[in-house]
Amino acid sequence: MSLGSNTGRGRIGFFDRLKTGWTLTKDSISVIRHHPWLMLFPLLAGIASIGFFVFFFFPLLIANLLGTGLEYAVLFVLYFITTFVSTYFSAALVYGANEAFHGREPGVLECLEAVSDRIGPIFVWSIIAATVSVVLKSLEESDNPIASILGTLFAIGWSIMTFFIVPVIVFEDVSVTSMFKRSGATFKDTWGETLGAGFGITLIVTAIGIGLVAIALVVSIPIATVFPGPGILLAVLLVGGAFVFTYLLSQTIWGIAKTALYVYAVEGNAPDEFDNFDFETLGGRTEQSGTPGTSSKSAPRMGD
Repeated sequence: MSLGSNTGRGRIGFFDRLKTGWTLTKDSISVIRHHPWLMLFPLLAGIASIGFFVFFFFPLLIANLLGTGLEYAVLFVLYFITTFVSTYFSAALVYGANEAFHGREPGVLECLEAVSDRIGPIFVWSIIAATVSVVLKSLEESDNPIASILGTLFAIGWSIMTFFIVPVIVFEDVSVTSMFKRSGATFKDTWGETLGAGFGITLIVTAIGIGLVAIALVVSIPIATVFPGPGILLAVLLVGGAFVFTYLLSQTIWGIAKTALYVYAVEGNAPDEFDNFDFETLGGRTEQSGTPGTSSKSAPRMGD
C-alpha cells in the first residue's frame, strides 16, 4: 500500500480511538514489563532537564527584570539545551525499543552509544525547535488576540509535522528539510488517526496515575492520623512517587508506541509485541526507496 493510500480505512469514533489507545498502551506496557530498563531514558532526560531549569532560574529571573528582549535569548539557550538532552534520550529509547522488537537486548550504554552517531541531526533539530519555542512563547505573551490564535494553530501544526521526528532522526539518514518532510508525511498520510489513539493513551495513563495517587493516599492517611509528621512525609513521598512513575510510564509508552507505528510504516510488519493490534485501522505503510536494514553507517539499523 503506497503512502497516502487510505483504501478501506473508515473514520473511527471516540470509543474506537479509546480502544486503539488501550491496545497500544497495553502492548507497550508488555514491552516495558520485559524491558523495564527502557524507563531509564525518560528518567535521565527528566533529571537533566530539571537540573538545567534550576541552573537557568536566576539568569532567566534577572533577564526578565532587565527586559529588552534579553529573556528570550536566555529562553532560547534553555530550550536548546533541554530539547537536545530530551531528544538524545528519546532517541536512545526509540533505538532500544526497536532492538527489543527485533529480539535483541542492548544495554542502556549501548543504546546511548548507538544514537551518539546522530548528534549532528539532534543538534540541528534542537536549534530549530528552540527557535520555534521562543517564537511560540512570544506569540502566547502577545496582547494581540490574533497573534495568540495564530500561535495556537502553528503549535498544533508543528506538533503534527514533528510527531515522528525522533524515529526519523534515529533510523534515516536525511537532510534538515527532508527530516521534517518525512516526519510530517508519515503522520499525515500513514498515521493520520494517531492523534485519536494518542488521546486514548493519555486518558488511560492518566487513569493509572489517579489510581496510584489514590493508593498512596489510602496507605498514608491512616498513618498520618496517628503520626501526623511521619504520615504527612510518607504521603508526600508516595504521591510524589506516583506522579514521577506516571510521567516515566507515559513517556516510555509514547516512545514505544511511536516506534511500533514507525517500524510498521517502513517495514510493513507489526512487531511481535503488537501482533494483536490492527495497524490497518490507522492506514497503510509507506513505501520508501531504502530499507531500514540497509541504513548508512551513521544511522543505527532498524532491523536485520
